[in-house]
Amino acid sequence: MARGVPFVHPFFTSMAPQVKDILDCLNKAYPFAWASPEDRVGLQVGHPEAPVSRVLVALEASPEVIAEAREAGAEMLLTHHPLIYRPVAEIREDEPGGKLLTEIIRAGLAAAACHTNLDVAPHGLNDYLAALLGLTEVQSFAESKRETLYKLAVFVPVGYEDRVRQAMFDDRVGVIGNYSCCSFAARGQGTYLPGEGARPFKGELATLSRAEESRLEVLTPESRLPQALERLKAAHPYEEVAYDLYPLKNPGLSLGFGRLGRWPEPLAFPEAIAKVKEAFGVGMVKLWGRPPAAVERLAVMGGSGGDFAGEAERQGAQLFVTGEVRHHQMMPGRGQDFAVAEVGHFASEVVFIPKWAEQFEKFCQQNGLAIQARAATAERTPFVFL
Repeated sequence: MARGVPFVHPFFTSMAPQVKDILDCLNKAYPFAWASPEDRVGLQVGHPEAPVSRVLVALEASPEVIAEAREAGAEMLLTHHPLIYRPVAEIREDEPGGKLLTEIIRAGLAAAACHTNLDVAPHGLNDYLAALLGLTEVQSFAESKRETLYKLAVFVPVGYEDRVRQAMFDDRVGVIGNYSCCSFAARGQGTYLPGEGARPFKGELATLSRAEESRLEVLTPESRLPQALERLKAAHPYEEVAYDLYPLKNPGLSLGFGRLGRWPEPLAFPEAIAKVKEAFGVGMVKLWGRPPAAVERLAVMGGSGGDFAGEAERQGAQLFVTGEVRHHQMMPGRGQDFAVAEVGHFASEVVFIPKWAEQFEKFCQQNGLAIQARAATAERTPFVFL
């Protein structure tokens, strides 16, 4: 193979977006680094270079969802719950897990997941649940981590500052609070001596050159560093780009599993529960604790939130809405005027899937990918009350 010629898998020669392009988009919107350490996110089945034009978005893979993907002509399945969470020792078609995997492979589907990274992400699952309940003054709670911030400093020839800084900026690079496009520049003189094989922007080989340069500085979240550096190098006029990265102790974005907010006006407790049931489309909730007469301040967390009930109470929530609570997580003796409403794991997350499909398709299109995404309609709660 000739040097510098990229390898293209012989089966995948289409100009359509590829699985790896979808993964890049997902990593920008819901960085995989935000997932819990033990979580399984990203590509789980399929070839990174397989072409994709249609994606089915679902809470989790099931025989019904796989059949729907095939009928819709989808090449990729995007789920919230990972298909493979624990190491697989064997794939047997006489067992549910093995049968599901082989069905996906035979269908020619790629399968990827965004799990806890979607939970904590801005505009992700829990932000949507807070909006669904009509909460205001929303903030994250049950912090999983704070994203590390870096100062990215790059040396640019005078006259190219705007071109380079605009290339680096995005919705989180160069952002300080409510201000975007934040940067700093200072003038100075750089020197360089081009060696054999160099192609200097200015100057001659084997001759010391001096250049009037500006040092540009921007704040960059760790999850956006690869993309910011890629754009920087593409826009910079130098063959070799000189830049520095400084990890900062400034607090970065708080990544929390849940959201805390309030209603504009307090609701009597029965009205609050009626609002919760309507939002999640459930006919009943399981109630823990000793509820207040009225509710104004709420916490919400999709999925299994029982471990965070104490934190919700400590932060002033009067009602904590979550998907799943285990008995031992609700210790006897909790204080008065605090209750936990359990709506069911499935119900607490499936409500986000249509919005996620819409959000994902739009984000792909903003990144130049012609992708059609639709939410699965075949999903059903895995149990019923008799």
